Amino acid sequence: MDRPLYADSVVRLRKFARGMIMCQANDSRTNSISPEALKRRWDELRENRPQLRIREAASALEVSEVELLATGCGENATRLEADWLSLLNGIQSLGPVLALTRNDDAVHEKTGFYQSIRLTDTGGQIQGENIDLFLDFRHWHSAFAVTEQTRQGARDSLHFFDRDGTAVHKIYMTESRCIPAYRALIERYRSEDQSQRQYVEPPVLNIDSVAAVAGNDRLGQAWHERLIACGAVPYQSTEPLQTERLPPSSFRRFMEKASEIGAGLTVLVGNAGALQVHSGPIEKLMITGPWFNVLDDGFNLHLKEDALAELRLAERRAGNTSVNTLELYDAAGRHIAMILFEHADLGECFTTDV
Repeated sequence: MDRPLYADSVVRLRKFARGMIMCQANDSRTNSISPEALKRRWDELRENRPQLRIREAASALEVSEVELLATGCGENATRLEADWLSLLNGIQSLGPVLALTRNDDAVHEKTGFYQSIRLTDTGGQIQGENIDLFLDFRHWHSAFAVTEQTRQGARDSLHFFDRDGTAVHKIYMTESRCIPAYRALIERYRSEDQSQRQYVEPPVLNIDSVAAVAGNDRLGQAWHERLIACGAVPYQSTEPLQTERLPPSSFRRFMEKASEIGAGLTVLVGNAGALQVHSGPIEKLMITGPWFNVLDDGFNLHLKEDALAELRLAERRAGNTSVNTLELYDAAGRHIAMILFEHADLGECFTTDV
């Protein structure tokens, strides 16, 4: 799908953003455990489950991800200054990187360049080559540079967190030739505070962050025009022209059909602080346990199929035309992801035998 489809058709995201741009965080945490004790518990957990990711480890240890990560300060983690505008502008020097935005049930990964960075102190947009992001800095509180040991060797990345310790966005280095620029960036924004304790706050649920950004006059006219193109600014026609409820099994059939015919899709996944977009066809699909995966060059999607409770097929107005959306919900009625499409043949894979 070429770029104009996204620019002209992604209208009426306000209600989607209300569900998807929310804090899908863990329960309220305490900091009663010392960093030293937490680190020991994590080391023991890794001995028994070496492939466990930090997000799952934090859940198992009943702490937030950022609390667990902070125990590595002075070793494999470096706390950074929270100067989002300057820091993110510096990402342009790092060459192609992998941008990762996720919520509890979907992971959206794009490899490309951080360019066309239009940010204010409240948020903004990054629209580089193969990277398309909306950011809300109200939900950016802390940042860390991280070095992880993998089977392929050391992997460097930047992790950004909300006040409740939930990761809102991550950036992974992909080329070794750009590591010197990465090291220089880390030194430039290295915080004086390298303590191993990170305090967190209780989560705030149901934050309509895109709507809040849309109402911020300080963002400038160009940013507002972009928000209008993506439907974050309210329209009189935000209500769908029609909506059809579908069983969760329709999702896999839809994706398989889209891959088969090469249909262009716009795939959106978000959380409280970031909304990440992919526009284009999908090709390589794979099922791994509960996860449905798109494994294409430059774009990966990992979606937990057993979290799907309901799909809604909606037709929504986009200027003088309309666009079809497939909206994915969990059992609590929260958005997991949203997919926009135009190809008529995709409608054949849907069933209403709920």
